[in-house]
Amino acid sequence: MYLFMVSHPTSGATSFAEDLVDNSLAACVHALPAGTSIYCWDGELKRESETLLLVKTAVDIDVFSQRALEMHPYDCPEIIALEV
Repeated sequence: MYLFMVSHPTSGATSFAEDLVDNSLAACVHALPAGTSIYCWDGELKRESETLLLVKTAVDIDVFSQRALEMHPYDCPEIIALEV
């Protein structure tokens, strides 16, 4: 399964990706260069630099989501799953 997630650029994304692999939640994580995300949060328009993470995993999505949500630096991280 491939999972798509975003995280803070560079150090935050790298640290989170390493945690996923170290905790056997991912076989591999590709951290794609930072891009700009534009969104509303708490009623404010936000513009942030974020890194896209492509996560390769065989872990059950519910197990992955629960553990990743505990480890992710965001309050409400997005996880998009794609079965292959």
